[in-house]
Amino acid sequence: MNKHLVLQSDFGLVDGAVAAMYGVALEVSPSLKVYDLTHEIPPYDIFAASYRLIQTLQYWPQGTVFVSVVDPGVGSNRKSVVAKTSSGHYVVTPDNGTLTHVKRLIGIEEVREIEEAVHRRKNTEHSYTFHGRDVYAYTGAKLAADLISFEDVGQLLSVERVVEVDLSVAQLFEDRIVGCVDILDVRFGSCWTNISRELFTKLNVEFGEMVEVSITNGHIRVYQNHVCYGPTFAQVNVGEVLLYTNSMYHMAMAINQGNFARAYNIGTGPQWKVELKKVLR
Repeated sequence: MNKHLVLQSDFGLVDGAVAAMYGVALEVSPSLKVYDLTHEIPPYDIFAASYRLIQTLQYWPQGTVFVSVVDPGVGSNRKSVVAKTSSGHYVVTPDNGTLTHVKRLIGIEEVREIEEAVHRRKNTEHSYTFHGRDVYAYTGAKLAADLISFEDVGQLLSVERVVEVDLSVAQLFEDRIVGCVDILDVRFGSCWTNISRELFTKLNVEFGEMVEVSITNGHIRVYQNHVCYGPTFAQVNVGEVLLYTNSMYHMAMAINQGNFARAYNIGTGPQWKVELKKVLR
């Protein structure tokens, strides 16, 4: 391992939960380098946790250990695991769907169940609701510090049986593509869809051309307009909407120097349908 430990959670920073995880990790090994992926995952949002991992993990050096704790089933019979990815990274997490994007888009070589009787911080056996501190940060720190090997974590589990959340698949029809809003670029309010750039190219739209964008929430249409497709936000004037390829190579909508999601009260999930159709001259 490379002594890099990266933490993700839905804990926020308004109390001491994240600092406690830091403390446990540094207590295990003061030489660890501990970083934050994010602690602003919406509460209980396993899909978002899975997405933020795939957004980030592949850009870290091999051997980096990620600890992801979005765990609405804490203390239940869901398993605590460490996954070894095909890219050479490790993810310590509850087996509740958090590994979905990593499994499908990068691949998981092996997954092991954490033997909690061995890999649990001392004198925490009567605490049932903070496995992020007592099990995950502790185990992740030992793994990152080379105090244990991956094989020491516990018994092998079936990769095929790793729990997955549902991922919607965008579809190409004769003259349009239908997908959904997967997630938001939170700070700037851009809407990131599950429509890949590769699929979008099937519409034969060039930079500067217009695309009819329609967004519905269930049966309610919340947005419909002709939108310019461009490479950068500067393609349109300040305050105008742009369709572009985001950093994940998926199609996204944004307002130049504005907040698209806030302007149109747009959320995320499979019920937020996005339809893209080339505007014919």
